Amino acid sequence: MRSIFHCPDGCELHYEVNDFTDPWLEAPVVVLIHGFAESRQAWRSWIPTLSKKFKVIRLDLRGFGASTPMLESFPWSMRVVMDDLHALITKCTSSAVHLIGAKSGGTFALEFASRFPKLVQTVIGVTPPVIAASGVQAWIDDLNDIGVQAWAAKTMRGRLGSQVSEQEIDWWVQCVQGQTSKPSLLGYLKWIPSLDIRQSIQKILPPSLVITTTGSGLRSVNSVKEWHASMKNSELFIIEGDAWHAAGAYPDRCAQICLDFIDKKREKV
Repeated sequence: MRSIFHCPDGCELHYEVNDFTDPWLEAPVVVLIHGFAESRQAWRSWIPTLSKKFKVIRLDLRGFGASTPMLESFPWSMRVVMDDLHALITKCTSSAVHLIGAKSGGTFALEFASRFPKLVQTVIGVTPPVIAASGVQAWIDDLNDIGVQAWAAKTMRGRLGSQVSEQEIDWWVQCVQGQTSKPSLLGYLKWIPSLDIRQSIQKILPPSLVITTTGSGLRSVNSVKEWHASMKNSELFIIEGDAWHAAGAYPDRCAQICLDFIDKKREKV
């Protein structure tokens, strides 16, 4: 079921609820937060695993998917993203949620858990950048020189790794990243170099899980272990693979890892 949430500043956030739980039971809620240049469609392959046990909410962040595009001059900030997530989550449910984010969506999930611990039961970041990676200017240059779809095609193999098919690469390029507003991408990329949540992750109270990969060309396992060591009540799961977008490249495995983690933590409550 697709719905629209109207933010106070007039931005429309499009979101979708997938729920195949037993209708006579009160289902726990999972909120899925996509990464840069994506949309709720990035979670498509996760839904069969999660929606039988959870009410799954997946949204298009502002500027992405079907949500309102942002001007290149839009003043992106963590507060803007947190306000959007807080407003949407509290509208959709009165209970604490399980929060899962991929790539920068994982960054937002971890930041949200640090700010609003009472609204989060567990939080999971799948290959989240805790501090911004280098190379942003090259992406800005490519977006201006060759356009969104050509930029997506140029960078997609690095995201998804060596094991996915060309057909899958094409789908991500044509149906997910290639559909994103160029001004939204450029404005976001001008903000993202300032991203650094190393202080925030030390304050996270709900049980947390971080998933990374062994062969990512974006960040090493040791660099993830370095900042993860500062997190309390947290686990690290390392997948053998060369994708730096594990949620997209290995959706079935990642979804099951997340499901197992949530089930384990729920059993202890």
